[in-house]
Amino acid sequence: MELSSNLKDLYIEWLQELVDGLTPKQEQLKIAYEKAKRNLQNAEGSFYYPTDLKKVKGIGNTIIKRLDTKLRNYCKIHHISPVEAPSLTQTSSTRPPKRTTTALRSIVNSCENDKNEAPEEKGTKKRKTRKYIPKKRSGGYAILLSLLELNAIPRGVSKEQIIEVAGKYSDHCMTPNFSTKEFYGAWSSIAALKKHSLVLEEGRPKRYSLTEEGVELTKSLKTADGISFPKENEEPNEYSVTRNESSEFTANLTDLRGEYGKEEEPCDINNTSFMLDITFQDLSTPQRLQNNVFKNDRLNSQTNISSHKLEEVSDDQTVPDSALKAKSTIKRRRYNGVSYELWCSGDFEVFPIIDHREIKSQSDREFFSRAFERKGMKSEIRQLALGDIIWVAKNKNTGLQCVLNTIVERKRLDDLALSIRDNRFMEQKNRLEKSGCEHKYYLIEETMSGNIGNMNEALKTALWVILVYYKFSMIRTCNSDETVEKIHALHTVISHHYSQKDLIVIFPSDLKSKDDYKKVLLQFRREFERKGGIECCHNLECFQELMGKGDLKTVGELTIHVLMLVKGISLEKAVAIQEIFPTLNKILMAYKTCSSEEEAKLLMFNVLGDAPGAKKITKSLSEKIYDAFGKL
Repeated sequence: MELSSNLKDLYIEWLQELVDGLTPKQEQLKIAYEKAKRNLQNAEGSFYYPTDLKKVKGIGNTIIKRLDTKLRNYCKIHHISPVEAPSLTQTSSTRPPKRTTTALRSIVNSCENDKNEAPEEKGTKKRKTRKYIPKKRSGGYAILLSLLELNAIPRGVSKEQIIEVAGKYSDHCMTPNFSTKEFYGAWSSIAALKKHSLVLEEGRPKRYSLTEEGVELTKSLKTADGISFPKENEEPNEYSVTRNESSEFTANLTDLRGEYGKEEEPCDINNTSFMLDITFQDLSTPQRLQNNVFKNDRLNSQTNISSHKLEEVSDDQTVPDSALKAKSTIKRRRYNGVSYELWCSGDFEVFPIIDHREIKSQSDREFFSRAFERKGMKSEIRQLALGDIIWVAKNKNTGLQCVLNTIVERKRLDDLALSIRDNRFMEQKNRLEKSGCEHKYYLIEETMSGNIGNMNEALKTALWVILVYYKFSMIRTCNSDETVEKIHALHTVISHHYSQKDLIVIFPSDLKSKDDYKKVLLQFRREFERKGGIECCHNLECFQELMGKGDLKTVGELTIHVLMLVKGISLEKAVAIQEIFPTLNKILMAYKTCSSEEEAKLLMFNVLGDAPGAKKITKSLSEKIYDAFGKL
């Protein structure tokens, strides 16, 4: 008995057997076999070897191997000599190259393999990885060129400085545009540059610099595209982006005053505390605030003029204001290993930055910026890491910005009620305290888009807590229009306050946490604000990076996040466990001290089995926690 020259019917029959042998759970495999069977039925021509089925759509090597096995069994049962079919490896090796490989590249690769590899190793050769080169006018291309233009080789530069320069080298916006629902910008290409070791990221706040490979590639791109930098052949000026740390010598308040020829001034207690007191007065009009401020200043000047008259005359004769301003923006000094700059009054402008999520309604997203513009008040809108409105000072010479000591958190009544209910209120309060801002405001709009339910007492309690215990200030408004009036009035006070102040702007390079952010700020305040006339503040970039929610978690926050990875542990349960066992090490040590496995399984149940509400731990959940941590 011999096989027919066309085994198409046998192959169709065996495909049906494969379909019938599947379980109900193998639905996807059933669909694949039925598709192969259907295509084979419609195919024209004869099929003798199983490898002949390769030309049928939907039949691959796996199905061919199974049909080949059935063919061999069929030949064995019917005492037919087995079919000697060509191997699959030989068949697959004759296939044409993939579309992504050009004929020229295939020839080059084969020549390189013949030179570098032995014949027996050709079957296991690894594909050579291509060198990463960013596409022209892409985000990575723009970042590399901007780093080279900023000379970010010996020292890194900030993200904001890169974005400011990179826009002209890219066809895409470097930052996200939330109004047009563009949630990602070309800056995201920085991840690929770091992955391929072209850009180095270090410090906190983060600084970016070019590696040796990055410099070589960027110079090649610059030469190939004929790009010339605007100030390539000029000497670096006094406001150069990259500064030499060796020129920054240590200077405390006494050294700084001596360098600029200014005598130490007495601390004006009334003036420093006035901004906090002003929030409890009537903020109905900016003019009333101005009158109060000028009245306060006249009282202060009358009390101090007699005792310091000679010193003031001496200062006016020896050091003109113009000379102080000319020197203040050039030099950078260090205190306790942290860099800082002195900005004299008049060298900077003050304006608020509004978080882009602060809107009047979905249909009127730019209400606040337009309202402030109508009042002749400069403002900016951007994403803020903390708060809804902050005031910044921008240096007129360098363009650098720093965060002043005033921050506003705006809440509608219904939003405040929801934040109390889901514990966001306390989380925001803690972050506001860590900002180091001396003047923290809760602006409460008494409008609601939803029902607050039975939250009246909770609202009263929360507001009294932040006012009395945490020393926050509160501004109440009826609607968004009144909010604009109050913010404009507050801006008038702040602008006048800083018109008579010099600023110490801090530029830290390696902060580990939000606590370090506040610690450094307090150290500078103790040294430089003790004689009055100067306020200390962090630069805006440092504020934006360290005050965000996602970065720099504390040990307690990390413990809560790890606990929530166990199925069944909610945020409330994780917080309850973390209050008893502050760190993961405490949890592990608690399990090690258990005398038996049964005691260890019930450890969390014995501790929180009687806890109220969502904090309660059941026996089954306690065993799950033991499985996750008790067996380590």
